[in-house]
Amino acid sequence: MSKRILFSPIGTTDPIKNYKDGSMLHICRKYKPDKVYLYLSAEMMEHHKEDNRYVYCIEKLSEMIGKEIEVECIFRPELKNVQVYDVFYEDFRGIIRDIEKEMSDGDELIVNIASGTPAMKSALLVMAILSEYRFKPVQVSTPLGKSNLHGENSVEYDVETYWEMDEDNQENYDDRCIEAKSGNLIALLKIESICKFVNSYDYMAALAIAGEIDDFISNDDKMLINIAVERLKLNSKVVDKLLAQQKIDLIPVKSGNQRSLFEYALALEIKIKKGEYADFIRGLTPLTADLSELILKSQCNIDINDYCKINRYGLRKFDTRKLNGTDIYETLQNEFDGNFKPNDVGTRQMVPLINKYSEDNVLKQKIKEIMDIEQAIRNLAAHEIVSVTEEWIKEKTGFSSKQIFELIKFLIVKAGVKVSKEDWESYDKMNEIIVSKVRGYETLHR
Repeated sequence: MSKRILFSPIGTTDPIKNYKDGSMLHICRKYKPDKVYLYLSAEMMEHHKEDNRYVYCIEKLSEMIGKEIEVECIFRPELKNVQVYDVFYEDFRGIIRDIEKEMSDGDELIVNIASGTPAMKSALLVMAILSEYRFKPVQVSTPLGKSNLHGENSVEYDVETYWEMDEDNQENYDDRCIEAKSGNLIALLKIESICKFVNSYDYMAALAIAGEIDDFISNDDKMLINIAVERLKLNSKVVDKLLAQQKIDLIPVKSGNQRSLFEYALALEIKIKKGEYADFIRGLTPLTADLSELILKSQCNIDINDYCKINRYGLRKFDTRKLNGTDIYETLQNEFDGNFKPNDVGTRQMVPLINKYSEDNVLKQKIKEIMDIEQAIRNLAAHEIVSVTEEWIKEKTGFSSKQIFELIKFLIVKAGVKVSKEDWESYDKMNEIIVSKVRGYETLHR
């Protein structure tokens, strides 16, 4: 008698998430395999040891459908870097080859290409495209109207409760399994590439690939990626226009100057994440100037514009007539040893005013640190041909790039920008929304 076998990597949405089947369990529910091979990385092994959640749910499903399902776990405790494609490609080839050796004529091998990391999915997709082995690749779309954004805390994961509450246990459950056909496999592989680029903040590359598979990516999804492109360019007008069309809110700080400052800081942090340290350094100068101005206003109640004018070239300069006779003018003269000149308005001029009028010693220390950092490394990077690395920044300043950014975050709060810890993660949240939408796969039914 022919048998049906399932090979499934295990991912963060397995076995149940948001009270719906994860991909592995959903495929088991539809295809009722005789045997299931579960592939677990080091992280997934920890969850397995905690509560046996993956095997438990298969056993409960087996009881429900009245069919015995054999489960074999393939443990990979050494797999901690789960984003390396080559590792999985070779490992999966060996596993599937061994499974096929044990299969008889008429047996069917199903492979879950929806669970696991992007590298796992890509490896299985390439194997399916090359048709080296005879298996049926099955995708599972996310539940209609839902996404996989909010993961359950693994410490609080009560597998028995989740099984009882699983909405897919209903007799008329929505079948979300999709048998990927040859033409769709390339699209699925490109979708995984899009998700990889989005998660690494390379939105232009993601948008370019999306344009290659118009039949599989909706215009709304492409618009979301384009929003990310324009957001990283700090093009707020275009972003707002596109967001209004999508009826979605991705921008945590709304008010004019504060939004510009915060979005600029977020873009600067992405420079660090992408290892673009020279761009990060160059970006410090305008940020520290704007921060100094807002801090002076919020902490010292001094609006520097009250002492400035716009010259005929559209540049802001100090106005001697407005400064004369003021305590601010005297402070600036003392700072520059009597040689203060009403030139450009910048950090160098505003920090002495903060030192004079603020009573917050911690603030004064932090802003001095960021000013010293900015001046030291900016001048070096601007006047020498150097390779700007994390080590170079640490050597020249005594701070890592992440420590410098922590200073920026502190000063942004002091500048009066009301932000939460979650707001600093808004790019990653945006990425999750884009990836969830792109991986909806409803268009693969075409």
